[in-house]
Amino acid sequence: MIVTGLNLLEFYRPFLRFIGLVGHQVWSDRAKLIRQAIAGNPYSKDHLEDENELCFALDELTHIWDRNGRFPLTLRKKRHLFFAIAFVAQAISLYDAVGDAAGKQLMRRIVGAIKNEPEDLRALQVELATATHFLQSGYEVSFPDLNGDERFDLLLHGIDGSEIEVECKFLSRDKGQKIHRSELVDFYKEVAPVLNSHISTSSADLIVEITVPDRFPSQMHEKKGIADLVRIAISSDASTMSNGIARIDVRDATSAGLGNAADSGLIDRGYLDKVTGTNNRPMLMLGSEGGSTALLVVKSEKNDSIFESIYRTLSRAASKQLTRKRPALLIARLDDIDMQALVRVAASEAGADSGPNTLQLIASRLMRGAHHEHIVSVCFLSEGEIGLPEAGRTPSNGVVYHFKNESSPFWRVGFSFGFSPIS
Repeated sequence: MIVTGLNLLEFYRPFLRFIGLVGHQVWSDRAKLIRQAIAGNPYSKDHLEDENELCFALDELTHIWDRNGRFPLTLRKKRHLFFAIAFVAQAISLYDAVGDAAGKQLMRRIVGAIKNEPEDLRALQVELATATHFLQSGYEVSFPDLNGDERFDLLLHGIDGSEIEVECKFLSRDKGQKIHRSELVDFYKEVAPVLNSHISTSSADLIVEITVPDRFPSQMHEKKGIADLVRIAISSDASTMSNGIARIDVRDATSAGLGNAADSGLIDRGYLDKVTGTNNRPMLMLGSEGGSTALLVVKSEKNDSIFESIYRTLSRAASKQLTRKRPALLIARLDDIDMQALVRVAASEAGADSGPNTLQLIASRLMRGAHHEHIVSVCFLSEGEIGLPEAGRTPSNGVVYHFKNESSPFWRVGFSFGFSPIS
């Protein structure tokens, strides 16, 4: 069945098989295409590299093998390579376990995800990591969706003969956001010359706030129109300007000391939110050799619907993908939420003087929902991290914010999902 550990010196075996089944050209071509896109628009770099992290890691592993004919043990210290190695090893072991037809379907899914749908590739990583956890917890695990038998991801088989369905979801950081990163990278390319022109000839720091009625425009001519409006607003010293597509607010931020803060390394998300009076909005920060700084903030007049979007995604899975004939788990990996951040969320659980946090509300609503009586647990996962080496082994770690539904008619005394409390 799927492997839960690997000797890095033996990794070349599954890696060469993976190359034979998928073809290294698939990820090499994708990585080349993304690099060309970044060269054409440097402001897309963070977004595209983050979205295609696994693809770039596979390409890097290919070059390492071609150069050295082996994989050095030091690779396990690099997070992106560590999880790419785990993905390859697990994908090959799953291919061997599920049979010819399902194995070919798995490889087709991987090829399609690398070429076109990086989010699907990350979702598959969540499935494999989840399967690994439950295997280590004593369950047998099968993948019914690969055979076309069912629409959910995993079926857990307990030693007592019990069966539990599991549906895994990857929730991107844009989930429920009115402004998506992917919609801004082309705009940044258009507006950056405007901002750079100002800070190269001015000693003043500047904050430019762009507000759109709803979603950020997807049409390029509208993005160029907004960039042109920014130029006019800055050059005419107008504090506010609007063209019906967006409103531009410009203010001097010299007193806020943006440039000094950047030089001293004090810039972080909290600082930028405080200076701009916003909360976790997309930003572009540019500086000149003379020390001037321009900070661009993009926001929508309408509120984000993160809560509702996450709930709808998981509710659809509960109703449409799970059979409602067995106990079931919903597992969601939260993009860009590390272990410490998820621990902080869990630590904010309702006390005598506070209300429930957002994830509590989502889980509670899911487990109480009509036709959701089969849901016995809702779990939110952090990003994975490399653990400390132990006796020659390098483990991966993560945090699970776990909710149980003991009122479900499918709940059984003794249900254990292998999650250990944080000490």
